Amino acid sequence: MSVKNIVQAFEMSEYRARLDKVRARMSKAGMDALLVISKADQFYLLGCDAPDASDHAVLVTLDDDPYFILRKMDADGATEAGCWLSKDRVIAYPESYVGGTGEQSVWEFIGQFVKSKVKASARIGVEVSALGVFSYPKLAAALGGQEPIDASDLVGACKVVKSERELFYMRQAAMIADRAILAGIDKIAIGARHPDAVAATMSALCAGTKGIPGGPAPLVYLRGGEFAKAPHQPWMDDGFAAGQEYYLLCSATRLQYPAPLARIAHLGPVVPHRKHRHEGAMAGFHAVVDAMRPGATCADVARAYQRAIRPYGFIKEDGRFGYSLGLGFIDGPSLAFNNYTEIVANMTFHFESTFIDRGETYLLSDTVQVTDTGAELLTTVPRDLFERPA
Repeated sequence: MSVKNIVQAFEMSEYRARLDKVRARMSKAGMDALLVISKADQFYLLGCDAPDASDHAVLVTLDDDPYFILRKMDADGATEAGCWLSKDRVIAYPESYVGGTGEQSVWEFIGQFVKSKVKASARIGVEVSALGVFSYPKLAAALGGQEPIDASDLVGACKVVKSERELFYMRQAAMIADRAILAGIDKIAIGARHPDAVAATMSALCAGTKGIPGGPAPLVYLRGGEFAKAPHQPWMDDGFAAGQEYYLLCSATRLQYPAPLARIAHLGPVVPHRKHRHEGAMAGFHAVVDAMRPGATCADVARAYQRAIRPYGFIKEDGRFGYSLGLGFIDGPSLAFNNYTEIVANMTFHFESTFIDRGETYLLSDTVQVTDTGAELLTTVPRDLFERPA
């Protein structure tokens, strides 16, 4: 009988290095233990690539391997899902906690387990922002004693600068995204429906490329025509209309590492005011690429974008122009006027050139890596207005 080898996404040395970074921040914050609730942060530390809607937690201490506390169904297959922990460190809670009608909460189980592994005087950090409004008081009560320390951003701060292996997966995701956006644009035509283009995009995101398997499609938006001003409505059961432009935004994933991008298709010849808008956006795009380098701040990049689009008659006075990108999608600072986070090499961003003009929403975006000398674009589809036959 053949035995399938379980391939972990990263070498053990990388997981150990991640734990060391987390423990250093724990120690600095005066924590003896940390409960990691975010599924993206759990994957970052343990490599278990099987996110589930049920409540899970990782217990990190300063001097031993973590414990992974999760429902029995998932615990039984944690190794097969890539988790590097030994089986005695994977703690299963009964399936009766999932969807049951009893009063006992899984957070009571997790809290009691934590208390059995740390001293009564231990200072415990918790990713509070990842807990629901009803879950936090149950966990806090189960932990007993003093109020937990809010450690919502502790692991996230360790994720912002990417390793070479993480960047490798994001480059693979970008290759898939390039293919997917072209597949979707190819379906934008008179007589086709919005769902037709979305379906082609999603199919390519899931299929991947030759040699690079795709993954779940977390994000596909298609907007244009009369209702283009609703930016976060994904798509409509509508047909494409001549003389209109449409933006298509998608994100590929490779082992949960994302690479989003957006491009614009125009049905028929591009009219002058839309061409002007695109030229302004591209001026802002090039300014961002030039400004995004080690030593600059996120605010510096935002100001560079604003200066570049102003001569074209466009102003974006607030909001963000993009954000740090990684596990969990948004994993760090925003490119915004009020964010003075310093940019360093191997940070990754999703940069969006977007504004509303004449009642139409324009959106063009790319995945960008900061290198030692500047910015490298991981998504490579031409930044053109794609003219489709009318």
